[in-house]
Amino acid sequence: MTTAPTTPRRPWIPVAGVVLLAVVLLVWAKWQPYWVKVPSVAGSGSLGSSILPADGVSLRAGLAFAGTFLAIWPALVTGLVLAAAIRTVLPADWTARVVGRRGSVVGSALAVPGMMCSCCSAPVAVGLRQRAADVRAALAFWLASPALNPVVLVFCAFVLPWPWTLLRLAAGLGVVGIGALAARRAGDAPDPTGLVVATDSGDDGRPLPIRFLGALGSLSLRLLPEYLVLVVALGALRGVLFPVGAGLAGTHGAVVIAVVVLLAVAGTLLPIPTGAEIAAVAALLAAGVSPVIAAALLITLPAISLPSLLMVRRVFPTRVLATVTVGTVLVGVACAVVVAVGGSWTA
Repeated sequence: MTTAPTTPRRPWIPVAGVVLLAVVLLVWAKWQPYWVKVPSVAGSGSLGSSILPADGVSLRAGLAFAGTFLAIWPALVTGLVLAAAIRTVLPADWTARVVGRRGSVVGSALAVPGMMCSCCSAPVAVGLRQRAADVRAALAFWLASPALNPVVLVFCAFVLPWPWTLLRLAAGLGVVGIGALAARRAGDAPDPTGLVVATDSGDDGRPLPIRFLGALGSLSLRLLPEYLVLVVALGALRGVLFPVGAGLAGTHGAVVIAVVVLLAVAGTLLPIPTGAEIAAVAALLAAGVSPVIAAALLITLPAISLPSLLMVRRVFPTRVLATVTVGTVLVGVACAVVVAVGGSWTA
């Protein structure tokens, strides 16, 4: 016997519940910490040391890198909890109508207040897709969260010369725009894995708390183990992926082009906490590295990473993710070109 789709008589009640939950979680994980951190950065003009330098390839380096992510666990928990709430509480037809059909603009607008890194926003994007949001809206949410993070722009303005802030904003818009074009070409692609729930018929008779905990557990078991393994592995390889020692300070000529491309590619692999790209660029400039080289990491580090790409691989078409990855690398290279054309910007 087929169960008919059910729609809440008052859909605003579950929607309001999810919004309230999001506000509470974001106050805890994001807004309150930034309320404290922004004045500190404004006063010191620094975001601390860069997470890129590493001595060789070793498990110790990987574990040390993973240790830096202990500070972001509230944001990751927030992403997982919100994803589970979206999956089990929001009416699917409401999500499809209000979020799923409004495209990239609504997805980006929903993402900006969250100010999440790519790995923390990935579970929410998965939850949106599982609840009938189309590719355009969910992809925009995932990309805009790190690419258009307003707090990062504030950090950039306090730590780096002002042209870097404009470049960071333009690069973020470029990445989100590439994602929008890729998603538009793909259309509302069907989900071959069956993860996307187009109606509320997937809500069984279990109590809501049981369904919520089941969704939270399923997301955590599927996403967290590979995330942790990749963070350690990529952290262990930092010394190879980012040879940012003193040798880069004297790099010029044709070698700069090769270094820019290689760093732009490497930047799309490594996961970083929010704002870490600003500290990385500042550290490179302080070490005498050419701003052209440093610019390659300005957007490629935060926009995407290998762990976040794997998190969302089952809910977005492979061609869309490939386009976004290549496009992010190209935007990183374009940033280097802009700096090269515009002048030094200190070094």
